[in-house]
Amino acid sequence: MPEDGRRSMDRTVPGTIAIALLVLVAGCGGFGAGGSETPESTAGPTVTKTAAPTASPTPASTGTIAPEQDRYPDGWSAAGIDDPDAALAAHYRATLTGPSVTVTYRSRVREATNERAANTTLSMRADTASRQLSADLDGSDTRREVFFADGTLTRWSPENETVVGRESTAFGLVAQSIDRRVLQSHLLLYTLERNGTVERAGTTALVYDVTGVPDSTVSGTYGTATGASGRIVVGQDGRVFEIETTVTYTDGTVTYYYGHTAVGETAVETPGWMERS
Repeated sequence: MPEDGRRSMDRTVPGTIAIALLVLVAGCGGFGAGGSETPESTAGPTVTKTAAPTASPTPASTGTIAPEQDRYPDGWSAAGIDDPDAALAAHYRATLTGPSVTVTYRSRVREATNERAANTTLSMRADTASRQLSADLDGSDTRREVFFADGTLTRWSPENETVVGRESTAFGLVAQSIDRRVLQSHLLLYTLERNGTVERAGTTALVYDVTGVPDSTVSGTYGTATGASGRIVVGQDGRVFEIETTVTYTDGTVTYYYGHTAVGETAVETPGWMERS
């Protein structure tokens, strides 16, 4: 992981995620042959928070929260994320259990004084039933596409119109490697406040308002973070359905979106470049 954006307790800031993802998609540390498909706790930092008194959930527009709707996934509580490692592991347990899903990530620079600032887009389609996956990353200076089927990961360079690598690996490892650093960073970045429930993919999901960022949050690209707004939606099984936020830094403002959509309705098609390669 590039050391170009850190905050206290070694928390990585997502403004610099594009480079890390390009390394992962290129196979320089994210995709290895063999290994278990069981989601494991991330090797990233463990966050220790001061225990807060238990608070009643804040009513939202969805109405009064019934007792059965107060179940929190591993790593979460009424106060937000208590254990990012556990929250990340719960998300991937839910994701790899299925069904199929479309994953989207976008970072958009609204303003910045640093020439290194750049937009990033990641799109992934994963089908846990067929064990197939396709992904497309458009980063700051490189674009990559990948396709996984029958135990083989193939990487494609659209700029050069050529296959840049093939290797045998496992579906679960690939699915986690592509967006893991992005999601981990966002689970570390915000201070949260519980605010009701919404329906997602036929289930009840918990809503958290983003109230800010902890002190000493620093990005190597955008400087010190001074504030944040938005919301996070997480299912009771741990799947992070939505992160939609705006973060203000001393040297810029960036909007972020991470989402799971078309749950159970996503199809993975073989890309045209696979047929030509």
